Amino acid sequence: MVVAAPRPRLLYRMAPSRVLAVIPARGGSKGIPRKNVRFLAGKPLIRYAIEHALASHRVDRVVVTTDDEEIAHVAQVAGAEVLLRPAELCGDAVPLDPVIHHAVTTWEATRGERFDAVVTLQPTSPLLTSATIDAAIDRFFAGGADTLLSVIDDRHLSWTMKDGACVPAYARRVNRQDLPPHFRETGGIVVARRECVAAGSRIGARIDLLEVPARESVDIDTPMDWWLAEKLLNHRRILLRVDGHEAIGLGHVYRMLMLAARLIDHEVLFVCREEHRLGTDLIRQSFYPLRTIADDAGLAQVLTEFAPHIVVNDILDTDAAYVNALKAHGAFVVNFEDLGPGSRVAELVINALYEETFPSAHAVWGPAWFDLRDEFVLLEPRPLRPTVEEVLVTFGGTDANDYTARVLRLLAGLASPPPRVTVVLGLGYGRLDALRTLVQGLPLQVELLQNIKTISRFMQRADLVFTSAGRTVYEVASLGVPMIVLAQNNRELHHLFARSENGIVNLGLGTALPDGEIVAAYQSLAADLSLREQCRGLMRRHDLRRGMTNILTLLFSRYEAFRAGEHP
Repeated sequence: MVVAAPRPRLLYRMAPSRVLAVIPARGGSKGIPRKNVRFLAGKPLIRYAIEHALASHRVDRVVVTTDDEEIAHVAQVAGAEVLLRPAELCGDAVPLDPVIHHAVTTWEATRGERFDAVVTLQPTSPLLTSATIDAAIDRFFAGGADTLLSVIDDRHLSWTMKDGACVPAYARRVNRQDLPPHFRETGGIVVARRECVAAGSRIGARIDLLEVPARESVDIDTPMDWWLAEKLLNHRRILLRVDGHEAIGLGHVYRMLMLAARLIDHEVLFVCREEHRLGTDLIRQSFYPLRTIADDAGLAQVLTEFAPHIVVNDILDTDAAYVNALKAHGAFVVNFEDLGPGSRVAELVINALYEETFPSAHAVWGPAWFDLRDEFVLLEPRPLRPTVEEVLVTFGGTDANDYTARVLRLLAGLASPPPRVTVVLGLGYGRLDALRTLVQGLPLQVELLQNIKTISRFMQRADLVFTSAGRTVYEVASLGVPMIVLAQNNRELHHLFARSENGIVNLGLGTALPDGEIVAAYQSLAADLSLREQCRGLMRRHDLRRGMTNILTLLFSRYEAFRAGEHP
């Protein structure tokens, strides 16, 4: 019985040879129940083979042969013709050759068409592309073969059994790349000359092989195969646009490196300004792909070549023209910590640091979106000591107002200064020699450090921290260490977390602050263990360890909505 497709196809053939594509699909799958109609990455498995066959320039007819009404319905909806096979061809033990032969002869008899070649496409090869199907058919006709098979080079040091003993299936033990080719059939494509399609075989005398990419060789037979195919079908190209230099530090780069580490299922490309060597060196040391650009024209070229599905910007404020240029390339645009005009036109804005500046369904704000680095996730807060024995001073970046020197002078002038002070300087701090001279003349035990890769251990061992209103606030809070915050500029005055309700002693803009208030805040915290415990309790109310999980879940859910044409 032949069931007509619901809509006609427009055909385009590069050659006069006529090709019939047959997709065999049984309904009795046991390893993965209902395998052929089960949804894989958003659509029924069999639909991938049908769509790829319909998109081929070399295929004239697409026929699904099946014993299952549900498969027949799904195939018709996808645009294929459907042939219901007889009962004698429906059993588990029935090989594929008689099924294909029946489909071809029945179609020719009922439709009066004749074909030069028959290509069998397995629905269990969803990653096979129409371009590869076309390449297989072109190669078949150009080479004069009777049968062409899709294969993958699967050379490995392998073993076999002979006379009950394990014996090597190789002549010499060498590196994999030095072994002779060993082609394994993928099962995805079999092209056969019409005269070779018989009830017992489709393999003619002259054989040709088409090596396909590893990605397209996946054949779904087990749940593990299904998992792999779904991962590959959800694979995306993601461009991470970020910079790191002395003025802004490396916090943005570290965030994108952490994001990249969680994107193992996807293809990631970093893009940085070529003059910002601090950032580019760090990315290269982390072994991620990197392209450097000199200007917007360079970025446009990268966008054209890489064709990203998603662009993530971590470059602070953007303008609308820049973001719209990214969107013109079809990218889903995500901006971190962006308070500029570009944030209004991006698809998603994620801001954990500063106050909401505009109400929008495409922007999220607050501590739930802070991406705590792994080094902090691995550590637990240590018990608070009764007295303050160590103070950490770290203002990061350039420390534009030199709060570091100011705080050290104030601590040195106390009647009871802390026994130890650790100073961690940002990469952009430009007064190191003067600071060293200052420290030598102070009655304090000071350890000066710069360019520390794992600052978390210094935060964990501190009893009190002086810092500015940036990422460090969240990092210190994750370890429950009491802190005093001095804002470097007006932007930092709007930090979302550096507030008293979260246990943070925020003194506001440090340049407008009398020394006495800084001293009083320190003395109040240092003298009162119960106050420091209260600060810790307020900080620890927030689960700061799930931030990156929250970010990824949101990013990909919004991206899928974007692909579906939905808008927040």
